[in-house]
Amino acid sequence: MNIRQPLKHMVAAAGLLATVWTSTTPAHAEDVIRYGSATTSVIVAPFLLGVVEPEIFGKHGIKLETTYFQGKSANCVAALIGGGIDLCSVGTTTGTDAIAEGAKIKAVAFFAGPINEVILSKKTVDRLGVAQDAPVEERIKALDGLRIISAAPGSAHWTTLNMMLNRVGLSVDNLKYQVLGDTVAMMEAIRNDQVDGALWSAGSLGGLLASGEGVRWISVPRGDLPEQSGLPYNTIFANNDWAEKNPDVLKRFQTAFAEAIEKVRANPEEASKKIKAEFAPDMDQTIWDDGFAEMLPALLDGGKSSREGWEMWLKLQAENTGKDYAPAAYELAVDEGARAD
Repeated sequence: MNIRQPLKHMVAAAGLLATVWTSTTPAHAEDVIRYGSATTSVIVAPFLLGVVEPEIFGKHGIKLETTYFQGKSANCVAALIGGGIDLCSVGTTTGTDAIAEGAKIKAVAFFAGPINEVILSKKTVDRLGVAQDAPVEERIKALDGLRIISAAPGSAHWTTLNMMLNRVGLSVDNLKYQVLGDTVAMMEAIRNDQVDGALWSAGSLGGLLASGEGVRWISVPRGDLPEQSGLPYNTIFANNDWAEKNPDVLKRFQTAFAEAIEKVRANPEEASKKIKAEFAPDMDQTIWDDGFAEMLPALLDGGKSSREGWEMWLKLQAENTGKDYAPAAYELAVDEGARAD
């Protein structure tokens, strides 16, 4: 299995992407940060709140100029490598894999631990004959041979799914695995019996739960996989050249980001209302509330990661890809302002 898109392909794309972004935006002052986000799901809620309340960053002299990559993580990293953007929030493993392949980027802030869940169709669950409240090992074993959708091989979703399956002696190779990043298309595929289920961030597939067409089969935030809870799941990476030229801007960004996390925690109802109005106005309120509630306990204090969580990611990736992740070591690839240790 081809685990990751090679860095050389990212670099090739980076030249084109950098041209696109730089040709469509004017020159910026130093305190304007060109920010790319691979997702607008609830796991990046502090950033989303910073968009709807620009004064969170504004009071620190920062304006975010945002590009949304709509689930295309590799494109976000390619734009970062090519200098088309300054920061990119993406699944951690996408960034560390690029670093291992020579990308000059580093982690400067973190969002949360995993809020992954596996949603299966009600038809599939009825066919399996395994109870929804069966021991988690039995529920994981029941995935053997199923048609499952998630993100690209090597991504954070793929890596944690494989880790979950390893717990019972299985791997992604035991699934009929399909890659898809569009959650609306995922739900339609499950509804129409084109696949049996999907792994994605909590809340994204909530429409299936609300309609009764889906079943929450495995949930990290609900405690099914405690060994995954300490992983820094979604990371903000910086272009090294930009970070070295703008240390004060980066420091102010980190301060503002930590405040955004605390603002989400301090008044989740208000934050949830504002974020939903901007990014998910048509989503059913019950579905949105469920996903937002799953995310809150997973937020990382101060936007920082522990050494243990970071190194666990590298270990998992090395086992899956056989690559050398020494260039992504904690001391080398995590900015001091993002270290919990």
